[in-house]
Amino acid sequence: MLNYLISKGLITKIIKENVTYYDAVEPNKLIDDLNQKKEQILSILPELEALKENIKESSSVEIFEGFKGISSILSDVFKTKQEVSYFGSYSKSLEVLKHLPEHSANIRLTNKVLAKIIIEKYDEPRFHKKEYKKITELKFLDSMKDFPCMIFIYGNKVAIYTVQGDLIGIIIKNKEVSLAMKMIFNIYWSQAKKAKL
Repeated sequence: MLNYLISKGLITKIIKENVTYYDAVEPNKLIDDLNQKKEQILSILPELEALKENIKESSSVEIFEGFKGISSILSDVFKTKQEVSYFGSYSKSLEVLKHLPEHSANIRLTNKVLAKIIIEKYDEPRFHKKEYKKITELKFLDSMKDFPCMIFIYGNKVAIYTVQGDLIGIIIKNKEVSLAMKMIFNIYWSQAKKAKL
């Protein structure tokens, strides 16, 4: 242990008359070491950010199955803290996923994620809350009642999960797919009626 602490520069060793003496360095040395590491990280940070941006631009498709898989999808949608547009059968989603849609809505409220939503006519206490209305544009469209999926568009991603049959979902990361789905969303948005709550 002493040799390890010496290698880290936290103690010193002196040998006098065949006797080894150990002494701890000044506690401020710990802060100096941390500052030095911080400076090293800061110096390479721009390069790391550039690498991250390059990775971000690449396309990908992820497939999810079951309740836990859909939970992962919803987590990805609302943790990004960017505006999300979504549509589908809310009542079927509640029926299949139980408390999960409500949990996701609470995460969205906590993170103050703006949302434009198209669902079938539906009402629940949360829709009337001031903090919910502040970050939500909600419209109703009757045809959503039988819609077999929930579809989310956020940034360069599209997430889709089924609300009937086998419970599966996907996240597609692709600028063109996101743009196409946003265009479809806007068609539905123009047909839907603003929720009067």
